[in-house]
Amino acid sequence: MRHRKPWTWRGCGLVLMWGLAACSPGAEIVLEPGVVARIDSTSISAAEMRDFVVQMPQSLRLQGQGDPVRKRYLRSLLAKSLLLLEAKERGLDTAQVVQTKAMQYWRQHLVDTYRQIALVPNVQVSEEEIRDYFADSGLDRKRQMAGILVEEDSTAQQIYEQLESGGDFAQLAAEYTIDERSAAQGGVLGFIDLEQARRLQIPDELFRSLPNGQLSPILPMGTRYQIVRFLQDQPVPLEEKRQQIRSMLYERKRLEQERAEIASLIRKLDVQLVPEGLELLLNKAALHTRLRLTHLADEEAGQPLFTYERGQISLGDYLNALWGDMRALSGWGIQDSAEVVDAARELVLTPVLLAEAAQRAGLEEMADGQQRWQEIRTEFMIKQLRQEEVIDQSEASLEEARDFYEDNEDLFKEPAQYIVVEVLVETEVEAVGLLRAIAQGATLGMLAQKHTIRQGMQEEDGLMHLGEYERLTLPRLFKAVKAADLDKITGPVHVEDGYSIFKVLNRQGGEVSPFFQVEKKARALVRGEKREQLFEELIDDLLDKYKERIAVSDSALAAALPDTFLQRHAREAPTKGDG
Repeated sequence: MRHRKPWTWRGCGLVLMWGLAACSPGAEIVLEPGVVARIDSTSISAAEMRDFVVQMPQSLRLQGQGDPVRKRYLRSLLAKSLLLLEAKERGLDTAQVVQTKAMQYWRQHLVDTYRQIALVPNVQVSEEEIRDYFADSGLDRKRQMAGILVEEDSTAQQIYEQLESGGDFAQLAAEYTIDERSAAQGGVLGFIDLEQARRLQIPDELFRSLPNGQLSPILPMGTRYQIVRFLQDQPVPLEEKRQQIRSMLYERKRLEQERAEIASLIRKLDVQLVPEGLELLLNKAALHTRLRLTHLADEEAGQPLFTYERGQISLGDYLNALWGDMRALSGWGIQDSAEVVDAARELVLTPVLLAEAAQRAGLEEMADGQQRWQEIRTEFMIKQLRQEEVIDQSEASLEEARDFYEDNEDLFKEPAQYIVVEVLVETEVEAVGLLRAIAQGATLGMLAQKHTIRQGMQEEDGLMHLGEYERLTLPRLFKAVKAADLDKITGPVHVEDGYSIFKVLNRQGGEVSPFFQVEKKARALVRGEKREQLFEELIDDLLDKYKERIAVSDSALAAALPDTFLQRHAREAPTKGDG
């Protein structure tokens, strides 16, 4: 590889859109019919070229036409073959790091394939099972709920005693509950289903069995306390829950099937826990509450924890798998022998034994299995080359991050946020009528209570907050609010779902964040630009290095991607002022 150019900010394009390269000589080259280019023995057909462009996301397609655009697309398609050539040249096909990662991925592929072939076909969910679960679980109804929510247990006890003595639930809710909306309705929150009840920390059994009108016990809700009662029931159609129930029952049965398969494989393959390995693991765990592989010597890491016919699972294997699970952060998986066995069964034994079963079933030797193995090896060879030549070379210094920050302040502005009062109506005629009402003394808040069709805004007197979420979901309204003057009635404006009249009450954001708050973001953006530039330069180098092994037919390329095709599949030009 030639010496890399120093990194400079230059606003590179997306990775797939590498710059035009002269990858074909001046004289016309004639290839086999239907072939656009060849690199060593690998051919790129006209159909592959067209599919490549058609399947490319709209945002990554090129604008324009002619040979420059055609060759940029070809360069993108040649890149994988060039990277593979270089990876083989460097011996990455036999590198230990590539072999290890590819083998891990291959094993998971075997496990997934075995599940699909041997386990999934045996899992069936009947209509009767769906109906039984629907009825038994409590999903078949919603219940109108009233509640009193308070901060202190002593307050809840006092209210409960009054209720048992005949106190009026609605009056006590209005007096005590800290939930303002339900207070005005005698504590009534509306109809809830079982899943909503769970979010309110109402136990399943209480939701299913508490008679209408009867008080619940005092229930904790986070740091607060609640008393609830149900007023009436409302049936839920089975169709609303059918797919959810089927998916849940299917997954439950699939796990049962897999557990039975693992138990069978444990017997067949004579899986044995190694007492010496378990003892060593627990002794180490007594010294380190979060035991990691680095706490073991190489010899200790190789100590078997389980053995099975033709193989073993070492302490190192177990700890590697354990630290792929977030529960390890709390010390899970090393507390005692029973926990080790349970965690090992879930994290290590299951994938290892299913992979072993897949191998014994001959999945490795199938033609498509061998093809997939080669694809996986190729993928990890290319990833390793990119790691060495691009990712490892793209660290961002503090100085680079600060320079980028100062040159691109717009990227580091606080998101704009607005508080507005708005009335949304269906037609412009209605909106004009509201303007006349405002001229006669009506307020936007008063009008919103009666007229706004924006969901949930009547109860809020039209008061709403607009931030990043609304910028994406209500772009027309956000754009209009952004351009409006503060404290001035604006509209009618044609927005999503109708016509809007609004007033901006408060505007925040838009200021550039201080560097110390956005340093990580600046470094990440610099790394991204560096990687893009380094990757383009790597492809430049490889095109030059392997130019004698590349042949391109300009006429075949033009026939594969004619200008009419490029126009039809060009990237749409961005709309001025969007966002």
